[in-house]
Amino acid sequence: MKTTRINNKESSIADLLLRWYKEHGRDFPWRRNTSDPYKILVTELLLQRTKAEMVARIWDKFFKKFPTIHSLAKADEAEVLEIIQELGLRYRVKRLKMLAVQAVQKFGGIPRTLNDLLTLPGIGPYIASAVLCFAFNVPVPVVDANVMRLMNRFRGYTDELSVRNYLRGVIPNKGFKEFNWALIDLASLVCTSRSPRCPECPLNLMCPKIKVDKSKWRVLRKRIKGAEVELILQPYSTSRRMP
Repeated sequence: MKTTRINNKESSIADLLLRWYKEHGRDFPWRRNTSDPYKILVTELLLQRTKAEMVARIWDKFFKKFPTIHSLAKADEAEVLEIIQELGLRYRVKRLKMLAVQAVQKFGGIPRTLNDLLTLPGIGPYIASAVLCFAFNVPVPVVDANVMRLMNRFRGYTDELSVRNYLRGVIPNKGFKEFNWALIDLASLVCTSRSPRCPECPLNLMCPKIKVDKSKWRVLRKRIKGAEVELILQPYSTSRRMP
């Protein structure tokens, strides 16, 4: 995919985001305590449709009980539910078990490539990118629905391919994890869906504040064909969420 060329004004975006994150970024155990791909993958699954603060409350307990992907694969569903039930969305118990079993059977653990990660159940472009970035140190953009909204306002993009292409042009080689966390936190805390706090945003002076229209969004979804995975754009309204 061809990378967007950026001008000198835009080249400062990474610096602005990194400085903002240093002062305002959120502190969670999965950001400071681990680069274990198993823990990163499971954490991202637990974070789906759940506040990060709730996941933080059970994070240590979960990984003390299930320290490896193999221990999770062998666990009873009731054991898993006992720990994560306060998060709600009980379907995640079966999804976590299925994911762990398939990861162990197919790869002997957590795979290291985008294609292999996407073959696992419940893993889409967002979670796969998060694992590549935060566990395997690959400088790729991590784009969730909140980041899509921010980039819609900031650049006018309504499809995820354009967002990822643009971010590839500004993500730094050093500090790329913090860059992605900055985008996630800024979109969640400041560039909110309702009443965004624009004066608090480090990108405020260069942002045209384009109106967000989710009905025009197209996001990436996976389509599995044998051993290969194809990523296709689909309307956000029919995609429900961005795993």
